[in-house]
Amino acid sequence: MTEQLGDDVREVVVGVDGSDGSRRALAWGLREAFLRRVGLRVVTVWTGGSPPGDGDAPAAVAEFEEALEARVRSDVAEAARATGAMAVPVVPEVRYGHPARSLMDVAAHDGLLVVGARGTGGLRGLLLGSVSQQCAQHAACPVVVVRGDVPGERIAELRRVVVGVDGSEHSVAAARLAHDEAELRDAQLHVVHTFADTVSGYGGPLWVVPDTTLAEQAEATLRASLRAAGLDALPGDRVRAEVRQGIDWDVLLDVAEGADLLVVGSRGRSGWAGLLLGSVGLHAVTAAPCPVVVVRPRGAAG
Repeated sequence: MTEQLGDDVREVVVGVDGSDGSRRALAWGLREAFLRRVGLRVVTVWTGGSPPGDGDAPAAVAEFEEALEARVRSDVAEAARATGAMAVPVVPEVRYGHPARSLMDVAAHDGLLVVGARGTGGLRGLLLGSVSQQCAQHAACPVVVVRGDVPGERIAELRRVVVGVDGSEHSVAAARLAHDEAELRDAQLHVVHTFADTVSGYGGPLWVVPDTTLAEQAEATLRASLRAAGLDALPGDRVRAEVRQGIDWDVLLDVAEGADLLVVGSRGRSGWAGLLLGSVGLHAVTAAPCPVVVVRPRGAAG
């Protein structure tokens, strides 16, 4: 049995800014806190310097923060009615400064940080450099980027969690968290490993690696990943494990269509040592059809 990461999550932290994307993130985070039986901290980061009002007078600041917290509580009440997660303790918090840094400071290493794919501050088509991507690259804790439609309005409707593995430490950590998420939801865990023939296209016929050999190597990597994550002994109806041929991010995004959650490691086995977010993680947080969790192993530099 794997180590239960859910036991280590102190609280769920959601960043909100009043946008539709952050409201979807709030609904997801509220459900997650309900399932994990932890509290929810809803953080609004004001980036405009001093709060609006009469200078920096304490009364003006307090009034400004009360207005923000009232809006948050209204959004929380609406999300709770939609999800059925009525009993979650919620703490609204206002911070000032850099959005991503502030959210990561609150979540620290033992929170679960949830953000929308795009908020009110970015251009509609601008994804690179967004708060969500900065958090996915640098946070010390797992980061959920809520993309696409959140499947199901009620907790009981969630049913499938997808994770990509490649034998790396990052993907093993992702598989462990994905297992926890699937158990919380009573969902099937779908574990996918991909392989592609990247040799024959360059080397010509004499350098072609037979598909059977590549497939056998991929099957071995999948089995080793399952063993390392402690998933190899789980019942077959709870875990579906398969090898697919193709480009890793294309395959994962295709498999994740209609899923409740896609879980990926922050960097795979082919990533450079100094790369904070690998190509699969980058494609996931910018193009996945469902919410994405980016996982970094404990103690990994971020």
